[in-house]
Amino acid sequence: MTEWNGRRILKELADGERRRRILLAFWRYGDVGSKAAAIVQLAKSLHFRDETIRKMPAEKKAELLASRLGAPEFEQTFETALMQYHTHEMNEMLAAFLDRWGIPHVNGSIEADDYTPPSPQAVGDAVAALRDRFDRQDIALYLAAAGLLMAGEWRDAAWPLVDELRA
Repeated sequence: MTEWNGRRILKELADGERRRRILLAFWRYGDVGSKAAAIVQLAKSLHFRDETIRKMPAEKKAELLASRLGAPEFEQTFETALMQYHTHEMNEMLAAFLDRWGIPHVNGSIEADDYTPPSPQAVGDAVAALRDRFDRQDIALYLAAAGLLMAGEWRDAAWPLVDELRA
C-alpha cells in the first residue's frame, strides 16, 4: 500500500489545474490562523515581507504555495488545502460517497462523531458504483486525501484503491 502525504498527493494525483483549484481553495475557505501561518512560512521561504504576500490576490498566493510542493514545512497547509477543496469544491462527490457508506453528513461534511468508517469492501463498492458519475482522478484524489486526513481505518480502507485507480 502506497503511503500518502499532502505533498505527494498534490504532486502525483493532482494535475496542474486540480492543484491550482486545491491551493486556491485554501486561500478562499481556510481559517484565518491557517492562512496567517502559511503567509509567514511563504514570506520566510521566499524572502518576502509578510505584508507583500498578504496583499497578493489568492491566485498568486496559490501559485506561491505550488512552488513550495517540495518543502516539508508546508505539509499542514497542503493537508488543510485538500480538506477545504473537498468540503467546498467537491462536496457533491463527498456526499455521494458518504451516502453509500451510511455516514451522516451535511453537504459532504461529516457532522457526527459516532459512525463506522467504511470497510475496504464498502470503499470498493462505492468506487464501482460512482466511477461513472465522477472522474477517476477526482476519486483517487479524494480517497488519498480521506485516508490521510481521517487516518486509521479510513486509510486502511481507502489507500489500496488509490493505487488501483492510478493504474
